[in-house]
Amino acid sequence: MDVLATIQNAIEIAGKLRNLSKKIEDAEFRMLVADLSGDLADAKLEVADLKLRLAQSLEESRQLNERLEQRDASKPTLSDGAYKFEGEDGLFCTACFDTLAKKVRVTPLTGAFKTFGKWRCPSCKATLA
Repeated sequence: MDVLATIQNAIEIAGKLRNLSKKIEDAEFRMLVADLSGDLADAKLEVADLKLRLAQSLEESRQLNERLEQRDASKPTLSDGAYKFEGEDGLFCTACFDTLAKKVRVTPLTGAFKTFGKWRCPSCKATLA
């Protein structure tokens, strides 16, 4: 039985106690049953929130692991100041791959811009020599 089901069961028991408290004229007992019901409802909401946050964390972890596997699977070689990946055409930005694990193709610089380097990344605007 999971925590949410246990709390739901406790809420049902508190409901039965509330029904019994109607027959009992003790105000303190009634107040305790009301407090118990409120606390159980709060606990149920908190567990639901925790389940949602856990699912989000697991999804984020899966995405990060996927990115790591992708990065490890494709080890680049440095070619002409940029990265070259086996089986892929073109050269890729070293900055984007190293920091974001993104493969961004670089474009050649032309004219007077060649004095700054050979390649430019369209994403991060880095100039590569």
